[in-house]
Amino acid sequence: MFKASPASNTSQSAQLLAALTGIAFGATTYLTLMGIILYFKHADPDIFGVRMLIACLSSIILFSSQQLLGTLQEKNIFSAFPSITARWFVVFMIVLLSAYVDKTAEQLSRAIMLAWLVITPFTLTFTALIVRSLAVIYFSNPSRRRKAVLIWSNSACADLVESLRDTPLAAIDFVGFFDNRNESRPPSNLERLGDLSDAANWIVDAETGRVNVDVVFIGLNTKEPPELAEIIAILEDSTASTYFVPESLIFGMPGIQLRELAGRPVLASTETPFIGLAALPKRLLDLFGSAVGLVVLSPLLLMIAIGVKLGSPGPVFFKQKRYGIAGRPINVYKFRSMRQSAPDAPVIQATVGDPRVTRFGRFLRRSSLDELPQLFNVLKGEMSLVGPRPHAIEHNELYRKLVSGYMFRHKIKPGITGWAQVNGLRGETETLEKMEERVNYDLYYIQHWSVWLDLVIIWRTFKVVLGDKNAY
Repeated sequence: MFKASPASNTSQSAQLLAALTGIAFGATTYLTLMGIILYFKHADPDIFGVRMLIACLSSIILFSSQQLLGTLQEKNIFSAFPSITARWFVVFMIVLLSAYVDKTAEQLSRAIMLAWLVITPFTLTFTALIVRSLAVIYFSNPSRRRKAVLIWSNSACADLVESLRDTPLAAIDFVGFFDNRNESRPPSNLERLGDLSDAANWIVDAETGRVNVDVVFIGLNTKEPPELAEIIAILEDSTASTYFVPESLIFGMPGIQLRELAGRPVLASTETPFIGLAALPKRLLDLFGSAVGLVVLSPLLLMIAIGVKLGSPGPVFFKQKRYGIAGRPINVYKFRSMRQSAPDAPVIQATVGDPRVTRFGRFLRRSSLDELPQLFNVLKGEMSLVGPRPHAIEHNELYRKLVSGYMFRHKIKPGITGWAQVNGLRGETETLEKMEERVNYDLYYIQHWSVWLDLVIIWRTFKVVLGDKNAY
């Protein structure tokens, strides 16, 4: 019979790794500042001594996180950059606050502090690369990996097995699976260990009482067998970690998340992140960004308006009904880039070499300057700087029937730019696959929203606008 190490050992290993990660990041913030001070030469290290100590201790606390460790598991290590930068910004603000409290802020060189603020996220990301590499080596030892078994498999379990095999830092190895059905359910070459009645006797050794596995995954669907009740009862009296992997019509909805309402756990499907006070930071960012943008860009807006008027007969602005938050129709404004069409003409997306686009309009579309009037939509509260791009109502009615979860993108305000647009899905969506991919990016944004993510998208938008070829 297979003997597995206690689950508590691997849990302690993960906690130890998180603590060591915090120490590594703390040392990195310390050494980065020291290197900058030595580079400037004229700076006195003694002045920064207390700040370096505060930064180091704060970093150890903020970076000793299981959540951050989970982010480092992803294949693309640079996806952890926003999380690392956000934590570093908190550390930096703690250092500034401490200098303000003890009245030493004026002694700190602004050049050094600014260089420290900008450079440290990159040195921390380099440290993350090293930590990840060492963690992979650490968890390659079989004694530090948890052994798992699969019970009553379904297609979601099969996907989970493949994902865990591609994630070495998850530190989980599958022993096999139990199922009443004879065929090998998961397409992952797992060994069938028996049926569900065998599982009840296998999980816990009847002679020694020892749990033979660290983790148990139980597949759920609309027709669970009665034997599962006995297995769950056994697991309740064991130290094995139990995960339920659902496969049903309910869990087929996109973005299922565990939430808490009135102190009770509930499952939500793509819930909006902007409930109550949580909406305030995004609205403040929108108000500030749109107001500043309109003031700063007012000369440019005037010149574009003149160019549109001289380029072809018709109004300066193009107004179109689109769906806003909760599917309510709003008027979205753009600088007109096409020749005027009949009011009842069908909505057709612009394509390469579209004859309806004017010469000046082509420049506006390629540079995305035609979108600038939407700053007024943001100021009015109808749109946001960042969010799912609003589609024409005709397109909404078409794709809501073809793409699962399409209307969930209207859980939040539409945006001038979005997560899909900075990931190569800007411009025409000529295939259903492209629209499905765009919707997936929109749902990801809703589920993972943060102020930092908005700032990253805004920054990347400038890069996309300068180099993207998908706008016509």
